[in-house]
Amino acid sequence: MEYPRFLVLEASSYQEDAYPVAACWSIGDGQLKDVLIRPEQEWIKVDASNEDIQSLSRQQLELTGESALDVVRELSEDVDKQQVYVSETYLYQHWLNTLYSAFGAEVSFEIAPLSDLFFMSESELEEELQNLSSNLLLDLRVPEERVRTLLELYERLRKSGALE
Repeated sequence: MEYPRFLVLEASSYQEDAYPVAACWSIGDGQLKDVLIRPEQEWIKVDASNEDIQSLSRQQLELTGESALDVVRELSEDVDKQQVYVSETYLYQHWLNTLYSAFGAEVSFEIAPLSDLFFMSESELEEELQNLSSNLLLDLRVPEERVRTLLELYERLRKSGALE
């Protein structure tokens, strides 16, 4: 069975100069990839007010994060020319552009709102995800667990015939 591709990003903040610091995505067989992203020098501003949005310090990202180039290569290889579903298309497009443009590259896949796949409003979808994640004992604030919940919701809706 071929699964849709889901992508969850965490950013340094919700400010305009935010950059991606973590990513989790699914591939066609339902497996997940999960990475921390070491910030590029040009992303980092003198003002460190946005340094620790998700308990990820800049030092932790520097020590354990993968280079942005490695993340671009791996993500592009896994989802090249595929449709990738995300929650907030405007923010994700901005963060992906930041990631890819650091290397003069363009995002090699299209992003689409989750509502296009699940045929429900964002508020209905979020309620479904909240209920399912509670049942599965998963935390939607953790990117990997959010992607797992999305895959489980897709599987359940497909088996019930609610999705084509």
